[in-house]
Amino acid sequence: MRPLMIAALLVTAPAVAQIRDPAGSNAGWPAPRPALPGVARDLRQVDRSIRDARDAGQLSRREARELRRESRRIAALEARYARDGLSQSERDGLAARIAALRSVAAARRKP
Repeated sequence: MRPLMIAALLVTAPAVAQIRDPAGSNAGWPAPRPALPGVARDLRQVDRSIRDARDAGQLSRREARELRRESRRIAALEARYARDGLSQSERDGLAARIAALRSVAAARRKP
């Protein structure tokens, strides 16, 4: 289980490092609204899953905050891509990041 989480994080780490965040976190910033309906739907589902897991005590506050922060980063990246139109590779990259976030969120849930 742990190697799966590490692998998912390694896949997304280079893309995460490219996101410029002058404050060092997205705390207090409104979450950017995704331009693609599929991305918005997927991120809402992930956010709902994170919230439900946190409410059920399956995730700590810190874990839930980290996962929500990554969700906001994906939405911000999608908004940046959408400014000049999304290429298929950008769509595929967003889908991979959402899948990795889902995987990490599921792996962190306590049984």
